[in-house]
Amino acid sequence: MSKNAFEGTGNFPFPVDAVFTWVDGFDPEWRREKKVRAEALSRERGCEPSTESTDDARFRDNDELRFAFRSLHMYAPWIRRVHLVTANQKPGWLNTGAVNLVSHADIFPDRNMLPVFSTRPIELCVHRIPGLAEHFLYFNDDFLLGRPLQPGHFFQPDGMPIVWAVRQSKARLEREKRKTTHSTHTLAILNACAAVREKYGCEFPYRMRHFPKAMTVTTANEVWQQFPEEVERTLGNPFRSPGDISITALYPLYLLATGKGRVRVVNGVRQIVDALCGGVYHMGASLGDPNMEKKLKNIKILRPRTFCINDSIAASERDRTLLCETMLSLFPMPSPFETQE
Repeated sequence: MSKNAFEGTGNFPFPVDAVFTWVDGFDPEWRREKKVRAEALSRERGCEPSTESTDDARFRDNDELRFAFRSLHMYAPWIRRVHLVTANQKPGWLNTGAVNLVSHADIFPDRNMLPVFSTRPIELCVHRIPGLAEHFLYFNDDFLLGRPLQPGHFFQPDGMPIVWAVRQSKARLEREKRKTTHSTHTLAILNACAAVREKYGCEFPYRMRHFPKAMTVTTANEVWQQFPEEVERTLGNPFRSPGDISITALYPLYLLATGKGRVRVVNGVRQIVDALCGGVYHMGASLGDPNMEKKLKNIKILRPRTFCINDSIAASERDRTLLCETMLSLFPMPSPFETQE
């Protein structure tokens, strides 16, 4: 495939929206609802949600969203509209005149499913935002842009989504499947792979990491139609569960299995070529990782097109301070998405 198919900078014949999900995990009312929901689930199912699914690190706000919005304004000004999906919450600094604030109740098919404390069912529903453009990019709140991007990095001119993917060896994939214990995060990915394999008889040597996902409303609806049992099961789990499917894995695999998406490898040799020819596509770091400081320095030096900085149970206050300092150095100027204080 030609370079232009991936990196076209011409006038695209369709608008592109951006969707972010965010939660304030230290909101007292939200924490009360989380506790009540966990206790009710324990009574109903005879088991408590796992520590992995309820730990504060999964819901902590390190102000990443503010800087994610700054990066979007700097490097993707062609985005038509920004939508922020929350649990009836709002960052104190948010300019609601510039961002469409969306409640979970606006997008879930049944409000009786709420409240939920897992990204899995929320991500399944983001394409149901009223007024959402047919073509959109889905971001977690800790996804940021590091240099100018164009619609052609995510969509072909005919509208077909481009699937960013990490190529993995067959041996590594087999080792992963043979493991006897997995996190609920890994299980949700493996469940997605198994669903596509069972339905379409194909398997791909790719994994979808933490970078923006190019999506269309039409094909997201198709996923619901093609995998109704997996969708219903995941929507019914208010906390992360071993039976979940991850839409951020299932959706791109569906695109590849049906020929409705085109793959763009972002690691290995391709990453080296990208570094020499205009910028690495993606880099990641995790708070609490021994190599975190080095990774943050590399992000500042290389300015990848996108990067993600995960929180973790192992994160220290020093890690959070370093994160804030790095973000301020990269994105010092407020964006129109912030109130003028």
